[in-house]
Amino acid sequence: MTPIQIILLGSGGLLALLYFIRFRTRLLDRVLFLGLVVGGALLVIRPDWATGLANLFGVGRGADLVTYLGFVIIAYLWLMLYTRLRKLDTQLTELTRQIAILEAKKPDQAK
Repeated sequence: MTPIQIILLGSGGLLALLYFIRFRTRLLDRVLFLGLVVGGALLVIRPDWATGLANLFGVGRGADLVTYLGFVIIAYLWLMLYTRLRKLDTQLTELTRQIAILEAKKPDQAK
């Protein structure tokens, strides 16, 4: 096993451990994340599999396929983060409105 494989497997394992400890999410999220970690570990251990998989999809090299998939995953994560941010913004606006209504004073009570 080469040093880069050890580094990549160790960091992938650490990320998986942190994910399961810190981010308690739905079962489907956990299964997808575990599949991603296992798939990444397999491609680190057997890089020739990435090339074979890339050839099945019409991509020249395994590294190119991993890069393309990385871009798709990053775009997906960005979209999920953006939608969550929009939802939080909407909730904050509604909460601010409710507080403003509850604390509103009548014109004769302004002093």
